[in-house]
Amino acid sequence: MLLTTPRLRLCLAPPPFDPSGFDWIEGAPGSGVWELAGITARAAEVGWYVPPWGMYVIVRGADDRAVGGIGFHGPPTATGEVELGYELAPAARGAGYATEAVAALAALALEAPDVRAVTARTAPDNTPSQAVLLRAGFTRVPVPPADGMVHYRRSR
Repeated sequence: MLLTTPRLRLCLAPPPFDPSGFDWIEGAPGSGVWELAGITARAAEVGWYVPPWGMYVIVRGADDRAVGGIGFHGPPTATGEVELGYELAPAARGAGYATEAVAALAALALEAPDVRAVTARTAPDNTPSQAVLLRAGFTRVPVPPADGMVHYRRSR
């Protein structure tokens, strides 16, 4: 599966993740991409991996270089929520790629009839990621959760 935006291609990377199929920029794939790949692999092991609810490699259209990853932590829950996570290589940050990718993946999820909301979490000190989520149409969940993370939500 391929999802395109004005400047990016989001390429579904089914488990097991093989980074050799992409031309990565320096510093990628990072630990966040490997974490997403691990989540997708564990989902496949227990029978939860069903496309499009997996990991995508973010490829910059201008030069066909992979700059990071984005994906879902699993399929929609019984309450219609799906969580996403993402990471860009440091050299690709600050150009709006994360916002573009997050907005596109959230829109894809919200097109599914069984999805009512897309959620994401960040560390309290990760203000760049929080800004990405706000620009992508998410709102901060007002009640501080017990996990110490900052939670965001985008609904239909």
